[in-house]
Amino acid sequence: MYRDNLYRMEVPSTMPAHAFAPRNLNWNVEQGEAQDLAHGLEKSEAQALVFVSHARPDDERTKALFGFLRRASEVADVMIEKKQQSSWDAIIEALTPTLPLTSSRVLEAKMLAQAMTKVIESEDFARAADIAEIGHFSSKNPSSQPNRWKNSGLIFAIPYKGVDLYPLYALELQNGAKPLPIMEKILGVLQEKDDWQKAFWFASPNSYLKSKAPKDLLKSKPQDVLRAAETEAAGVQHG
Repeated sequence: MYRDNLYRMEVPSTMPAHAFAPRNLNWNVEQGEAQDLAHGLEKSEAQALVFVSHARPDDERTKALFGFLRRASEVADVMIEKKQQSSWDAIIEALTPTLPLTSSRVLEAKMLAQAMTKVIESEDFARAADIAEIGHFSSKNPSSQPNRWKNSGLIFAIPYKGVDLYPLYALELQNGAKPLPIMEKILGVLQEKDDWQKAFWFASPNSYLKSKAPKDLLKSKPQDVLRAAETEAAGVQHG
């Protein structure tokens, strides 16, 4: 003779009134013979969900099933909360009006997109893999050296479609590849600009440089470009 195996999950009889607050429901998971667990259930005021197996205690299928139910009970609260939060977010989004951009913001977005496209199509920028090939760097991790330059403030890179693009005009390419010495000083002066703003500045005609773009004078007149950067930074600080 053998008694039925029983698996029960017990939860408090009263549930929190607020639907979306984080909960710790305190699942009380017990496994054993039905007659042994029934006595505890008789005295409990909690709600219970009971699974009963009529197989032998050593039945492997029953053990596997009860193991699955135990693991499922451990993540049930999280799954319910995520589902409720997802529904809540959907309701909020549905009730929030969609506000169109003003004409000035649309124009600004178009101008920014055009400026970014111009930079990308200028062929002044290259991927880390391309620079690694030019500089004969490690092919296993081609982005490691350019990344170290960027992290050290020796060069900058613009993010584009998940890839960093590095300015070729900021590199000395005659003997391998390395950042021009003046770049560290210039980037230090322009540190308040983000990477795209730096790219725009290097590519734009500069009145201090007689309407020439800073990128075109980095090698021939690096100190003039540095002073132009200092003038730019001073204007931003006082502007």
